Amino acid sequence: MRRFFWAGGAGILVAAGALVYAFAVPQKATMPGTVPETVVVSSTSRTETVVELPEDTPSSTRLLFVGDIMLDRNVAKRIRDSKDPGYVFRKLPEKWFDSFDYAVANLEGPVTDRRRPPEKSIDFQFDPSVITTLKEQGIDAFSQANNHALDQGSIGYADSVRRLREAGFLVFGHQVQDDEIALATTTVKGIRFAFLGYNTTDNPLVRDDAQKVIESVRPSVDHIIVYMHWGQEYKDRPEASTKELAHWFIDHGVDVVIGGHPHWVQGVETYKRKPIVYSLGNFIFDQYFSKETQEGLAVELVFEKDGIIVKPIPIRLDASQPKLVEGDELKTRLEALANISDFK
Repeated sequence: MRRFFWAGGAGILVAAGALVYAFAVPQKATMPGTVPETVVVSSTSRTETVVELPEDTPSSTRLLFVGDIMLDRNVAKRIRDSKDPGYVFRKLPEKWFDSFDYAVANLEGPVTDRRRPPEKSIDFQFDPSVITTLKEQGIDAFSQANNHALDQGSIGYADSVRRLREAGFLVFGHQVQDDEIALATTTVKGIRFAFLGYNTTDNPLVRDDAQKVIESVRPSVDHIIVYMHWGQEYKDRPEASTKELAHWFIDHGVDVVIGGHPHWVQGVETYKRKPIVYSLGNFIFDQYFSKETQEGLAVELVFEKDGIIVKPIPIRLDASQPKLVEGDELKTRLEALANISDFK
């Protein structure tokens, strides 16, 4: 069942059991990522009940996920030309990432000091100077489970992981390995999280390996979140094989599935009352050739005692600079997201 409507001009929350999807529209200036007024729509019966949802309580823990970050090619040129290392973040609210308890992104390539074999037609390498900027912005963790992680070979990948970890980032995932290298854990405000990064764009998931990792970490954490790199590019809906894999993860003990790689935003689904966000699209990229590749999605997960609130945050890229959308554009984007989503 999917419900989407405007209540008092404040926003939308779709509740399904312990899981709440929040399509929230700010009506006044607030701390970035928060919602000043929100309405809850209960879908536990045929009668819809509208109640007020208070602001995030101190007991809640707020995680932010953003999509693909690519810092080579035309993005690197714009940074150089601007003479501003933080150029790509300048249209976001100041200290936006720091307004959340933890922030996670997909880093679409290795951070290493030179180009190495193999040579590819699309071949990314991020200058190590970007690490300082990424740290200053307040991002906490990176998935390196994507089809560009090995662009500079296994040496470049290992160098990237080393540099990022030495800078204090949590790093997880690999382009082709699905064993323990996929896993990283952390504790945020007393909640124990496991992050798993997998890439299936150029090789299938070794499910036995992934299942062993999930089973090994499940007893020691409160929540397992999989950050996937998967699916067909330039599509607004996942294919059947992507949906099947998302359901497989939840069947085997995962609590949240977040996806990326298609470069377009894809919909949100609930499966067994667990959230799946199929594609966040681009966050920082140089794909200027279409509207869809310049529209991304960030997602805030609010972990509370009684469940998880999922808050979509649409963004727009302007010359590789992500910006939070507002007003009529925000309403349009949220309506479009609802139309490609499936709440059960």
